[in-house]
Amino acid sequence: MVALSAAAGCSSVSDPRAERGSGVIVSYAAPFDQIWGALPELLKEIGFKVTQQNPTEGYMLVEAAGSSYGWGDSATVFVERIGTKGNCRVEVAPKGTLGVNLSLGDWPKQIHDRLALRFRRH
Repeated sequence: MVALSAAAGCSSVSDPRAERGSGVIVSYAAPFDQIWGALPELLKEIGFKVTQQNPTEGYMLVEAAGSSYGWGDSATVFVERIGTKGNCRVEVAPKGTLGVNLSLGDWPKQIHDRLALRFRRH
């Protein structure tokens, strides 16, 4: 059973897309490029850093800047175009490498609150 937990933790690190559908999703009335472009600075303002990004597949890996826990907690932020009117869906899926969200419980709320200051929720 322990081996399965360790393998599951490793798979989420190697393929962040595995977290899709497990986070908090909010739609915004803004085009992909605007939201994507605003995210790195917005995340930095609230104490997070982008460690990897893939605009083609629409995801960013995020960590707490200066986390004192040292457990490798991270989150995946997905940005997806919806419809034909320039709207996007943003999902924030926190994930600790230990399989629990020890320090990330409010990441989705913090990120979505900050996005809502810049973009209208749809």
